[in-house]
Amino acid sequence: MCAAYTFPPEELRVSGKINLFLLITGRRPDGYHELATFFMPLPGPCDALALAPVPGEGIRVECGAPGIDPQRNTLTRAYRLYAEATGFAPGLGVRLQKGIPSGAGLGGGSADGAAILAWMQRHCPRPLGGDDLLALAARVGADVPFFLRGAPCIAEGIGEKLRPMPSGLEGWSCVLACPPVHVDTSWAYSAWDAERMPFSLTEWEKIDKNIASRYQCLFGRNDFEAVVFARWPELSSWKAAVAETGADIAGMSGSGSALYGLFRDGARAAKSVASLREKGTVAYGPFLF
Repeated sequence: MCAAYTFPPEELRVSGKINLFLLITGRRPDGYHELATFFMPLPGPCDALALAPVPGEGIRVECGAPGIDPQRNTLTRAYRLYAEATGFAPGLGVRLQKGIPSGAGLGGGSADGAAILAWMQRHCPRPLGGDDLLALAARVGADVPFFLRGAPCIAEGIGEKLRPMPSGLEGWSCVLACPPVHVDTSWAYSAWDAERMPFSLTEWEKIDKNIASRYQCLFGRNDFEAVVFARWPELSSWKAAVAETGADIAGMSGSGSALYGLFRDGARAAKSVASLREKGTVAYGPFLF
């Protein structure tokens, strides 16, 4: 029985992503928005999930980070949906230590949910089929299926339709600047709608999707920037600061607030991190792709 299931304690390290570009290509009747984006996994910063068995069934989450409800979060949602689908409901205690900034567009919550799904899939006596797992992951969050794949992907739909694709950035370095601004994704979509911003469908349709290098003309493009930068002008200034440190490409990830720089030269990327910290923001990297 699930209540008797036991396992050794385990610690998982979970990292986020950046969006090399993000186009809003439509709005569905149900209110969700259609996207075209390029998800790129990052090696850091990381969340840490300490897993241990607890009596009975169900998941118990502990986290001291502000803004996270231990009863309602992506971990509890992932656990509940997987348990409903499979009947596998072990007593699971999770202590979450946040390292990925929240409200930064790096996907930390989705990455954590994906980690729980992957853990349950490994331990379940009758695991789900691959397509069923990905469909369930999309119910946890639109970008959760990407974190299960863990490889560069073009994403369409609401972010759940994935196509693995090399980024063409092999050997490049990435630097993150994370100003202390929390951007709520639902607010960003509402602000985008309120401004009646134009869809990027026509531009997206012109891209040759059979040639990976054609995507690079979009790298750094993010349709959320107009509304997010209008609300937080300092983020526009930080993007300019990233570019001024010598980035070949600078952009905003997701709905913000993290800004990234992509560098062909690793030494220049290292100097960028030092410069951004001197200017007064939290900076991570450089991360080698």
